Amino acid sequence: MRDRILEHKQQIKLFIKELIGFAILFALLGMIVYFFFQKSIYSNIDAGLNRQRMRIERNVASTQEPLQVNPRPGTFNPFSNYSNGDFQTNIIVFNKKGIISNRGMLGQRTYQLLSKLTVDSSKLNKIDQITLGSKNYVTNFRGVLLKVSKDNLNPEYAGNYVLILQNIDAELLALHSFIEALIVTLVFFWIIAILIAYYLSKSSMKPIINSWHRQKEFSSNAAHELRTPLTVIQNQMEYLLTKPTDRIVDQIQPVSTTLDEVKHLKVLTQRLLTLARSDSNIVQAQRQDVELSPFFDAVVAPFNEIANSQNKSFVSTVDVDGNGRIDTDLIKQLMVILVDNAMKYTPQGGTVSVRVNRNHNSLKLSVSDTGNGVPDEDKELIFERFYRTDKSRNSKTGGNGLGLSIAKWIVDQHHGRITVRDNHPTGAIFTVTFNL
Repeated sequence: MRDRILEHKQQIKLFIKELIGFAILFALLGMIVYFFFQKSIYSNIDAGLNRQRMRIERNVASTQEPLQVNPRPGTFNPFSNYSNGDFQTNIIVFNKKGIISNRGMLGQRTYQLLSKLTVDSSKLNKIDQITLGSKNYVTNFRGVLLKVSKDNLNPEYAGNYVLILQNIDAELLALHSFIEALIVTLVFFWIIAILIAYYLSKSSMKPIINSWHRQKEFSSNAAHELRTPLTVIQNQMEYLLTKPTDRIVDQIQPVSTTLDEVKHLKVLTQRLLTLARSDSNIVQAQRQDVELSPFFDAVVAPFNEIANSQNKSFVSTVDVDGNGRIDTDLIKQLMVILVDNAMKYTPQGGTVSVRVNRNHNSLKLSVSDTGNGVPDEDKELIFERFYRTDKSRNSKTGGNGLGLSIAKWIVDQHHGRITVRDNHPTGAIFTVTFNL
């Protein structure tokens, strides 16, 4: 129960982090898109204002258009006689007294609105945004104020201040609509992001949880496996302490049992260390070019004597020629694990066979025994750590369920494959193949 609570809390943390990441990403995306959209609109307006300014400074004739105002919806508009089309640039000329001198060209309604404008020399040649209106309506402009040279050929402009205005109500409305659409879009994608973040957090937790459970199981099983031989050794030593006057020959059985458990403990410790190093990638295959036939002959040779001492038959066939790239230490360890495993589970009078052959650049290694075999339901599980098909049998033979997992790791390091199948009428055949 406590483990599930911890897993749930960790998943929530991952979910929140991923959700915050998506939110920041979408917010930045929205701001960038809005920034470039706004910049594009204002750039077009400002470019038009600058072109109009150049015409005035060069005394190029331009068409005067009446001002059209787009007030807020639902408010009274004194300029309602004008259409809602795009507003063209308007030019306001101020005389030396700061009074609008081209009132007749602007029209009564336009003048009534623009009469509130004054000359601010501090904003000379600077594009600025201007808001005009009253309680009933508001309209927005973008404009630039310039001081026309006295040498200008147009007497209306010469020596006066000229304000170039362009109504931007339509552009501001477009920006407002764009913001609304952008917010709706971001909210929609943010909802999708919630679902994606939940899925990703759940998917990300699966390998973490599996690894955590495997680590806990590994630690628990390792402690159990280490405790068993240590307990036997302790019991035997305590028993020997009760016989201080006996000779070694009188207590040969407890001494022999103790030595067996020490050997078992040594093998177990080495295998645990190998697995720990493999998990941390400290140990990796160091493949080198090796003459194959002498190498495998030397590896399998000692097992013949071991089989004879146990009243078992040992048959080896090494049919490989040429060289191949292998990690000699790891392949030797692989052979020892597989043959030792076959020896353990083969009864007296049984046969253990080893066959090594080569097919082009592929090496095939088979180890068979005439023991009880491996049940079908266990064939996919025996390569897992501490897994045992028969608890009592492994206890009797001193197995700890680590050998085959190490064998699989060695095969994986050589990018190969290890499988097990039945050896008819009895027993099992372990087959390893990998590319040389």
